[in-house]
Amino acid sequence: RGGTGGYQTFARRGAPPPPPPTREESKSSLVGQRCRRPTHRQIRPSQSPRLASPDAAVSLQRRLPIPMSNATGAGRNGDGEHNGGPNGGHPHYHHRQRQHHWRPPHPHSSRAYRSGVLRWAMAVVFTVLAVLVLLAAVSVLLVVLVLQPRAPYLAVQTARLGNLVYDQQGVLDNAELELDVRAANVNAHAAVGFSELELRLSFHDMVIAILRADPFVVPPKGERPLGYVASSAAVPLDGAGRAAMEGALNRGVVPFRVSGQARTRWKVGGVVAVKYWTRLACQIRFFWPNGTALDFTCNSKSRSRY
Repeated sequence: RGGTGGYQTFARRGAPPPPPPTREESKSSLVGQRCRRPTHRQIRPSQSPRLASPDAAVSLQRRLPIPMSNATGAGRNGDGEHNGGPNGGHPHYHHRQRQHHWRPPHPHSSRAYRSGVLRWAMAVVFTVLAVLVLLAAVSVLLVVLVLQPRAPYLAVQTARLGNLVYDQQGVLDNAELELDVRAANVNAHAAVGFSELELRLSFHDMVIAILRADPFVVPPKGERPLGYVASSAAVPLDGAGRAAMEGALNRGVVPFRVSGQARTRWKVGGVVAVKYWTRLACQIRFFWPNGTALDFTCNSKSRSRY
């Protein structure tokens, strides 16, 4: 290496090497290198720039193009090693960035899971209940169609006016009526229980006698006869009642009213319990003085459910 100004010179092959520079020549070359600032044009590809000051390094960095590997991040060189990146040149920088850190489960996720399970459980329960109700309805319909249950009833078969005493002061001293009442059960496969039976005899809205019976049971396709002899005590009549009694005696036909109810209970198919109130209300007219009853129809139908 020789010459001044920081330039390299290459000798020809086979030529003897140039003599080494003297002490004065080396000092002068060092002074020239310090005073002269290298430029981009003076840098050869095979030679690294020799920077004399930090300002020269800044200017060189601005002028030289930036490689893509240094601008975007760390890469690999020709030897298979990692080049330094923008964050300190650590070889495992990107590996640390791509690592997935464990995070605790969000509390709302567990709540959503529990709510979903609860909704599915409720849906299953309601579906089972709906199926059970549907099966029960179908079974009841089949029982009704096969067994054909009918409501029991009360009926007054015969009636007779045995005695009638009415004075001039408007008092019904005595009225004796004979009634033949039947409790009928028309079901072929179930017995019916009757309870709270009560019949009222009245004249012109004035109750003169009340007939009752203890609870009893009527077998399938059976009847229970109930014979009553109702006798009234002294019953004072009001003005409208006295006028109605006097007019009935003059015509020879005395009307009396029979009304009442009974509670019935039975099971359809031996499973479904049915409860009904059966009620009757009718008017029976009697010839007087012989006491026979005119033709009448007096029975009850199950109308209201208890």
